[in-house]
Amino acid sequence: MYRSKVITLALISMLSVVLTHSPARAAESNSQPPPIVLQSQKIELPKGNLKFASSEPGARVAGTYCVMCHSRGMIDAQPPLSRETWKAEIHKMRTVYGCPVSEGSEDELVEFLYQYNNKPAQSAARH
Repeated sequence: MYRSKVITLALISMLSVVLTHSPARAAESNSQPPPIVLQSQKIELPKGNLKFASSEPGARVAGTYCVMCHSRGMIDAQPPLSRETWKAEIHKMRTVYGCPVSEGSEDELVEFLYQYNNKPAQSAARH
């Protein structure tokens, strides 16, 4: 008996909520959504027309394969990374993203990017 009274009270409460809020919801659905306001944004992308000026063998590989997808400016903006991290990044680019750099060129590219990325005097001049 007690359980049926609780269930009845719960159903009456739910019905009253539905009936009370239905007119408000109907009014909301007829109102216009707020207008969309577009604002111009200034976005600075890394410079894409820079080349690797070095004559080192890895510079040729980086200039051929890395800049297929990345600007040199993006490479310049990387924090100093270890050789192991560069090796992992290059491996990921080959295996996950399909970079066509050969496995035989990986070590050459790792060394070039490590040296290029860790030259403090050059990093200030690169930007």
